Order: sequence, then C-alpha cells, then structure tokens
Amino acid sequence: MAKRLVSPMATNPLRREIEQDFYDFLDRCDPSGRNTERLKQLFVTMDDKQFFKYIDRFFDDPKANIQVGYLPYDNPVSVDFINKLAKAEGIPLYEIIYKPYVTGDVDDPPASIHPVLVLDVPIKRLKQMINTKNHATISATKRDAQTGQVTGSDRGGRVTDVEAYSMIVQELYACAQESYGPMADDEAAAFEMMRRIQQDGEFELADLPDDPLNRKTTNTIQYYIWGSCLVTNLLERSGYVLPITAKGNEDRATTIT
Repeated sequence: MAKRLVSPMATNPLRREIEQDFYDFLDRCDPSGRNTERLKQLFVTMDDKQFFKYIDRFFDDPKANIQVGYLPYDNPVSVDFINKLAKAEGIPLYEIIYKPYVTGDVDDPPASIHPVLVLDVPIKRLKQMINTKNHATISATKRDAQTGQVTGSDRGGRVTDVEAYSMIVQELYACAQESYGPMADDEAAAFEMMRRIQQDGEFELADLPDDPLNRKTTNTIQYYIWGSCLVTNLLERSGYVLPITAKGNEDRATTIT
C-alpha cells in the first residue's frame, strides 16, 4: 500500500508526524481507507495553531477517542482482527484483575487466578430505558407456579447462561449463590433475605436457609425424574445413587441396592 500523504497545509515536521500516526492507526482499523479520508478532511481545514490546539485538547481529555465507522455488511471486524489490532498497538486484552473490595486491603488485594478480558463497553441510554427497555426488571412478582422462575413482564430479572458464565469466570461465587438461590426459585430464602434487609439493612448468605425442599425448580425436576422411575439425590443430598456406595449402608432408606 502506498504511503498516504498528509494534509497539504502540514509544513511543521511534528504535525506531519502526528498526522501520519493517526492515519496509520486508522488504516489498520479500516483497510478501506474511508475513515482515514474522513480524518484528512478534518485536518486539512486547520492551520498549525488550530491543529496543535485540537491535539492538546484531544490528549488532555481522557474520554476523547477516535471513532471508527464501518459500512453495514462491509467491515473486517472479527475476533481475530481485534486480536491482531490490539497486538499491533500493544494493548493487552487480558489482564490480571485485582479486587480490593473483597478484603478491603488496597495495598495487597487478592487477584484473579486467570487473566480476564478487559474492554470498554459503550452504553447508550434509550428512551423509557428505566421502565421498559432495561434488561434488569424492577419487579420479581410474576413467577411460574411450577418452577418459581420469573415470567411474563418480569422475565428480564432471570439470570442468563452467559451471565452465569461471567460470574464464574470472575470468581463471583457469592453473587452466583445469591442469583441462583434467594433471587431465583428459593422463596423461603428470599423471604428471609428481605426480612433481614428490612430489619438490619443487610444480610449474610450464610444466615439464609439452604434447604433443597424450598426450591421449586429442583422439586419439579425431581418429580419428573421420579415419574420416569429414576432415583437421584437432588433433594436428599446424603442419598446414595450408585450400587457401589451401598457397602455398609444397606439399611438406609436412600440406598440403592
């Protein structure tokens, strides 16, 4: 690819170098050159004083960025493309995350076991976002009678598989326990959680009841399994399922022989 020419007005060597760095970066982001041409049309209108004032303001603003636009169905963006671009620019996509909020120790906080993907996620606020276009519902009263899961207009409060994977990867085990316990189908734990919040302003997961008999989804699945003439230990956690475990426990009602 032939080297692009900078603005005809760029006579200052430093300006020429800065412009060329911008253009080279945009060429890597968009090989079509459309974004590079757009930026050239901006710079060509500036004299040196206006240009350096623009550059100083750009680098002084931590929220400033170079926007790269693509035509629909005509862009090179893929996971491999992003990885190569990040590597070329020296941007680490995976980093060890330190979590001082876990222990309160800001000098020696615990770190994630594995490097975690770190990206900026732009969020655009939509009209009626608070009530109708939000993923996290503001109510959890409409529930399925068989499973206890939120449904209808409150189904947005359900934790998705992707969110569950995210919590596990980030080692947010307490959040996962809460999301799949009192905030899911365990109504007894949910009642106790709300009671403690109203009474004390907070609660501990260890203080909530943890009985599988209180979980509607688990009970529903268990009864379907029993209807298929199968035995599990979903409800009776100390139950034995495999014949090899019957040794010395033949008298137990939950032992399979």
